[in-house]
Amino acid sequence: MVSRKKAKGKARKAAKAKAEEEYAMSMFKPFSLTQFKKSSCTHGWNHDAYASSHDCYNFVEAVMEAFRRPKEATLHKYPEIWGDPTKFEWVASAFVSIGVEVLIRQDDKVGKLILSSVYSIAYSEWIHQHVACALHKSVPTMYMARLNDLMHADQRRVISYLKKRIPCSCLNALYDRVKHLPKKGLCGNFHCSSNKVELSKMWSCEGCLREHYCSEECQAADWSRHRETCKVWSEWEATEDAESS
Repeated sequence: MVSRKKAKGKARKAAKAKAEEEYAMSMFKPFSLTQFKKSSCTHGWNHDAYASSHDCYNFVEAVMEAFRRPKEATLHKYPEIWGDPTKFEWVASAFVSIGVEVLIRQDDKVGKLILSSVYSIAYSEWIHQHVACALHKSVPTMYMARLNDLMHADQRRVISYLKKRIPCSCLNALYDRVKHLPKKGLCGNFHCSSNKVELSKMWSCEGCLREHYCSEECQAADWSRHRETCKVWSEWEATEDAESS
């Protein structure tokens, strides 16, 4: 039986997580895409590619509204976009721009707003991977380790990720403020008690180089889960090397 003290602690954590998510959702609300088009910089997003009434705009709005359930909210309603890599990439670009704009508009609260931008980069990354895996079939499977890592990204990772994906200099000042922070990643072992680990101290899976751990012990503990994914990536890499040689 869980003690009353532990139960209260869990309840406080759950309430805090819910409050943070509601705050992040509230930051998406002001971003009417038609108003966003009037911004002085759209950070590489080609908003003129489609009319404001086009389903691509409606798709982005639906994802922003659904927040944690974007696939459920869009898969059956917008099947054409799900099957069109050009339109899907446009949606991904929109979320990169939204993530940048959230940080810029509320610079003084950047710490609190990281969660809003985390979802933006996670949506964008997931779309890029879906296009590569399901539509172009240029990779064998989704790179779930990266997605999981981005979903738990800190300030430095979020700002760095977005800065690399925009042609403008809008995040240069913010990046200068966080670039001294150590680069950290999430251990691939879901049961690891560590929170974030400096990338320079992490162990990479020698088979696929796509899963990273805080220690050899965590790598061994996670092998039963990672084995099949590792095999898929390793065989794909071998085939790619053979075809290019």
